[in-house]
Amino acid sequence: MNFNFKDMFGNKSKDSEFKESGYTEEIKPVQRTSAPQDKVLTLISEGCKFEGNLSSPSTTKIDGHVVGNLRGESGIIIGEKGIVEGNVNAVDVTIYGTVKGNVKAHKLELKRTGAIEGDLNIEVLIAESGCKFTGNSKMGDLKPKSNIIDMKDPEIEIHADSKEKEKPVLKFH
Repeated sequence: MNFNFKDMFGNKSKDSEFKESGYTEEIKPVQRTSAPQDKVLTLISEGCKFEGNLSSPSTTKIDGHVVGNLRGESGIIIGEKGIVEGNVNAVDVTIYGTVKGNVKAHKLELKRTGAIEGDLNIEVLIAESGCKFTGNSKMGDLKPKSNIIDMKDPEIEIHADSKEKEKPVLKFH
C-alpha cells in the first residue's frame, strides 16, 4: 500500500489545490501455493468401504472406510470422516480422521480432529492441539543404516576364540 502523507495531513503549499486523501492500494493477484488437496485425483468418498491394499501415484483422499494398507507416491489425506485400518506409507500424510496402523512418511500433519493408533516413522511432524496419538514414534532420517559396526556399541559382544585355527597343510607325494 502506498500512502501520500503530505496530502493526508494537510502539509500543502499555498499554491497547491485541495486534493482528496492520496490513499492508493496496490492490488496483487492471489497466488495459491499448490497444496496436496488441490491435486486430489483419487477419492474414496464418505459412505464407501474399500477392502484391500491401495497404491496410488497421485494424491489420494480418504473420506470413507479403508481396510488395508495405503501407499502413495505423492500424498495421502485422511478426511474427518475417513477411517483407515492398515498401514499408511507416503511422502506427505495429512490426517483429519482416524488411522489404526503404522504411518511412514517424510511429513505427517496430524490435525486437531485426527487420531492415530500405531507407530510413526517420520522426518517432519506437525501436530495440532487436540489430536490423539497412541503408539511409538521414530523421527529422523528414514534411510537405512550402513553396514558399519560401531565397536563402542555396548550391545555388540565380541567373542575371541581360545583356539587358534589350524593352518592347512600341503602334502607333496
